Amino acid sequence: MVVIGQLLMVILALALAYAPQYYMFIIILYFVGIFGFSMYKSRRAGSRVSREEIESARTLFKEDKALDLAVEDEDYVRILSKQWKTLIFSFLLFPVYIIIFNIARNAQQSFNEFLASLGLSSEKLAAFILWVIVFEIFFIMNHGVRRVLMGGKSISVPLVPPAYRVTEKGVITKGGFGPTIGFPLPEGSTVELNNERGYVEIRLPKGGTIRLYSKRASRLYEIIQRYGLRKSGNS
Repeated sequence: MVVIGQLLMVILALALAYAPQYYMFIIILYFVGIFGFSMYKSRRAGSRVSREEIESARTLFKEDKALDLAVEDEDYVRILSKQWKTLIFSFLLFPVYIIIFNIARNAQQSFNEFLASLGLSSEKLAAFILWVIVFEIFFIMNHGVRRVLMGGKSISVPLVPPAYRVTEKGVITKGGFGPTIGFPLPEGSTVELNNERGYVEIRLPKGGTIRLYSKRASRLYEIIQRYGLRKSGNS
């Protein structure tokens, strides 16, 4: 996501420099692209098995109250609250972004003249460099806020489905846009049981972490071990 964000920032800078009349259209594409990619990545979650195939297979385990159990986990709620704080503060930074954006736009001619004095005569290229700098400032500010609110640590919050079903072909979560996890799990995946806090955590090599809460976590763990790791040999 960081790489994609950097790439899209370059595209926005190019739009401002070479085709400013299409800037709003590209901004819309930017958010649609980020949202679409996030939804696709979340839905697939590293699965090589189709959602339909997982859904139609024989059900081995079902949990409809996973979210109720998750909110009873104080450690998870603590991490989740920090994530929400960073999200709120990121939105609060938007007025600052607008001010910086307007300052940069008003200073564009002076910046062009400065680069021209250094031998760069292309105004469009100078504008591109300016906007790359501006968007990188936005990125650094947002990243800095996240680091401060997270206590200087990069904490990955696991995806916790509110309800899910485990079949012989994988795990399917509640809702049409929920992630699916096909069996066998991708090579490099790990499955961990936390009986005390009542969950099984699946860590995929490229798809993040999915945490499945249940009062029968031990039984869930046995099923995933048997059907999810039967070909990969990981544990």
